[in-house]
Amino acid sequence: MFKFLFLLLTLLAHGSLYADVIFSIKGVDNKDVKENIDVFLKGLSQPKDANSQSYLQQVKTSTQQAVTALGYYQMQLDINVEGETDKQTLTLQVNLGQPTRIIGLNLKLLGEGNTDAAFLSLIKNFPLKKNDILHHGKYEQGKSQLKNLAQQHGYIDAKFVKASVDVISKNNSATVNIWFDTGIRYQFGELIFPSEDLPSKQFITALQNFKAGDPYDSQTLIKFNTETNRTGYFKSISILPEISKKQGREIPLLVVAKMRPKDSFSAGIGFSTDEGVRGKFRWTRPWVNKYGHSVVGNVVASVPEQEATLAYNIPISDPLYHYYSIQTGYKFVDDDDTDTEQYVFSVGRFKRLENNWLRDVFIKYHNETGEQGQDDFSAELIMPGISFSRTRLRGGIRPTWGDSQQYEVAVSNKSWLSSANLLKVYGKAKFLRSYNEQQFFSSTEVGALYTDSIFNVPASMRFFAGGDQSIRGFSYESIAPEDDDGYLIGGKYLAVQRLEYRYPVAANWKLAAFVDAGTATSTFSEPISVGSGIGVVWSSPIGPVRFYVAAPVSNADTSIDQWMVHFMIGPEL
Repeated sequence: MFKFLFLLLTLLAHGSLYADVIFSIKGVDNKDVKENIDVFLKGLSQPKDANSQSYLQQVKTSTQQAVTALGYYQMQLDINVEGETDKQTLTLQVNLGQPTRIIGLNLKLLGEGNTDAAFLSLIKNFPLKKNDILHHGKYEQGKSQLKNLAQQHGYIDAKFVKASVDVISKNNSATVNIWFDTGIRYQFGELIFPSEDLPSKQFITALQNFKAGDPYDSQTLIKFNTETNRTGYFKSISILPEISKKQGREIPLLVVAKMRPKDSFSAGIGFSTDEGVRGKFRWTRPWVNKYGHSVVGNVVASVPEQEATLAYNIPISDPLYHYYSIQTGYKFVDDDDTDTEQYVFSVGRFKRLENNWLRDVFIKYHNETGEQGQDDFSAELIMPGISFSRTRLRGGIRPTWGDSQQYEVAVSNKSWLSSANLLKVYGKAKFLRSYNEQQFFSSTEVGALYTDSIFNVPASMRFFAGGDQSIRGFSYESIAPEDDDGYLIGGKYLAVQRLEYRYPVAANWKLAAFVDAGTATSTFSEPISVGSGIGVVWSSPIGPVRFYVAAPVSNADTSIDQWMVHFMIGPEL
């Protein structure tokens, strides 16, 4: 104990030997220069006495380096020290003098890159221009851009033949010389599989977005790596350039892969005010046979809804974006005026188009029985159709930009043994944009059913509005046409628009204000339902968490006058 106290007292006494130095910088109006001086001075060690010749020389040298880096070579500096040795203030009176300007900018591209559009664009937009104030940071930035672009585009032997800044202090002028030899551009070589019996070999090749002999590009290789990882076949996979084994211009690519276990399982739990607590269970068999078939089963259960689905996927040319999917499922719903059971079986052909939209051409068997309001119904539909979807995101689990769009058309007809003639058109589009950390969110949802009678349509296909993902301030699916006794029967048409503004108040926290409006109707004779309110959005490590308080502004039922809470966890796109 005594040894510890002695050591603590020694450290405290030792710390008190060093001065607490405060710097006051005068005479500098240029914000960047002042900040750079401050950065350099903060890098100095604490002195025992700031008013020592050695420390003052360090201050002068650091200040000179700070201003020279930004093109001021004629600086004059006076330093005044005030205070006792335990707390001293150094006032730096700085006279920057005239800045050094660039009178000569000699940028030369040598090698095969001198005709590469990317290099030509970089040279054209080089960070330094003639007559600019010399900025050594921008000089280094330009050099780094050249080196990085060379590595990205496969100019592996690229080097600087000349890289210099020649300063003539007496006329405050400088000449920048950069001669960059790119050398030759290397090409992609063949894929190398260490294990020839790797069962996924053909599908790795199918996802390949280049061929041997194409110009090397690291971004193309990164995309290839990303898509092979997304197949679900692998626990891990990397395609690595074997630069040391290059043959002529070609760089072979080594495939290092580890297959997933035969079966994998996952479970989770979520919550929304629409459904309450919701549990999820997922089973995946990523590799059924040598042809790359896969099976995915899902069970999702909450108090009002329980659903089980099974999908069997068959790759055509690649497992991600061109495949058949055979799906079947069962769903039970018991929620307010809805009490239904449904069985679904479908076959779809998915293909990614050149514009990154995913197209699904399908035929679906839909069997649904139950009660909607006071109406007992039974529907058996065979529906061919087509859908298009696309999701784009930036920012990972904390997106700052993105959009999600989904559009579908499906048709049913009695001539092919369906119980009703029906045409369904549906679309939903969400957009997230950011500006100076503020966010703007918009969601548009529209749908239409063309049929002889709404009572011929399964309850799950009719339109309802209201709830967390629809018009906030109203209960889940509480907006729809009603029968004479006030029971919901669902509508033929849907139109919902949501607008939300988010303002940052702390790291990863935003306040939100919103207004939602729309209706689910069969005649458009009802007033538009409008809800508005405020909320909080937290960008948590597991994804967005959203909490809103909302109230109806207008509705066909003008007696509604209550606030509702909406709570959601998970992605909104």
